Amino acid sequence: MTTSHPPLARSAGSLRTSVFARLAERIKAFGPEFLPLHIGDTYRLPPEAARLEKVDASSPAFYKYAHPHGHGELLEALSHKLKSRNQIPAGTDCIQMANGATQALSAAIATVLDPEDEVLVLSPFWPLITGVMQGNRVKPVQIPYGFDLEPYLTEKTRAVYFGNPNNPDGRVCTRSELEQLASQARKHDLWVIADEVYEDYVFDGREHLSIASLPGMFERTLTAYSFSKSYALAGARVGYVVAHPEVMDPLRRVANHQVYNVSLAMQLCALGALRHGHDWLRESQTLYEQARKALHAGLQGRCPLSQGGAYLFLELESEQAMWSLLERALERGLGLAPGEAFGQASKHCLRICYTAAPLEGVERGARILTELLG
Repeated sequence: MTTSHPPLARSAGSLRTSVFARLAERIKAFGPEFLPLHIGDTYRLPPEAARLEKVDASSPAFYKYAHPHGHGELLEALSHKLKSRNQIPAGTDCIQMANGATQALSAAIATVLDPEDEVLVLSPFWPLITGVMQGNRVKPVQIPYGFDLEPYLTEKTRAVYFGNPNNPDGRVCTRSELEQLASQARKHDLWVIADEVYEDYVFDGREHLSIASLPGMFERTLTAYSFSKSYALAGARVGYVVAHPEVMDPLRRVANHQVYNVSLAMQLCALGALRHGHDWLRESQTLYEQARKALHAGLQGRCPLSQGGAYLFLELESEQAMWSLLERALERGLGLAPGEAFGQASKHCLRICYTAAPLEGVERGARILTELLG
């Protein structure tokens, strides 16, 4: 049965307040039937080799401080991965383990930027990045996601941040786009902060390319990665940042004072995923691609088909219409993420995660949305 829009009598502000006030209540009311498509996570368990019960806890070293830079075997494995898959010439002296990509990005920003420096943030963007920058007294400047930076540069511009694949719209940069961005970074002596946590989820024959692999870019690029997205280890909080050795030396000092080290137990889980999670990763790529297509088909083309990542980004006619739809979806047991989190220009949009529930749940969410949209 199709449902038309009710009159939009309440303001966007009052709708927003209502939605956030009732989210926990609706999750509790629906229990396991609630569809958490507002969360950027997965319903899958991590690879078996990455689970704690598979980690050898017999060594006394298991309960000691881990090395501040990272567990040696994990750094070696990541160096091999970066050279072979990302084409980044990174030895173990170019990698710092972190408590998730959030800390990796925070350490990167604190290392190369000074208070009051400006960073161009390609929008829409991952929600936490502006807060991370502001926490380091750096000014984020939101600009449309594109590769001509010239109109937005000021005397205070020191860096550019972007996601590839991007959260929330799933955009995947082409080689020519990255080359254009790299050319401007070199021309204007900018740092590049690349968020590549969704590197393993790229669809329709596209290829993920790391900007640090381009000529002259490793020296000026800090790249963040995470085991949260690739291997369903969000709760383990294992990420890492990659940079040239001359940058990594001060970055390690920063990370050392932010969070002394990453739990050895969690690093061993990550090592298990990296060594033995290949089949699991391929299976996840297939399952997520099925869910992506099913969600897009269920929405009958109302939003673009994402190129990678874990989300579709639905555009509504207004901010008020967005909050109204989000509220009505919540009443049906469906959680969605409001666009205001992803940038000033996205307040009329909704992010829908197609990895947060099994295929049947994603399809049910699409049916609910289609009914509500009319």
